[in-house]
Amino acid sequence: MKKTIFGGEGMGKKLVIILDEETTSKYLRLAGEKTEAEVTEDCEPSGSSLTIHISPTPYDSSVCYEDREIGIASVCLEDA
Repeated sequence: MKKTIFGGEGMGKKLVIILDEETTSKYLRLAGEKTEAEVTEDCEPSGSSLTIHISPTPYDSSVCYEDREIGIASVCLEDA
């Protein structure tokens, strides 16, 4: 059973973060470009930072790649 976050639950729950399709596409493109550039420069790929700014329902949560906002995510609590 899915419940929106900030309902006061906690134990026996897991936090589920789902990026929408457009945000996922942006993330994959940006991460791929960064990795490709690092490999081209003969560097080991460094990985990336993805930050989710969680907002209370009914607002969408924002997603940032490195220091750039790239879209939205839905965040909910589910039974573990």
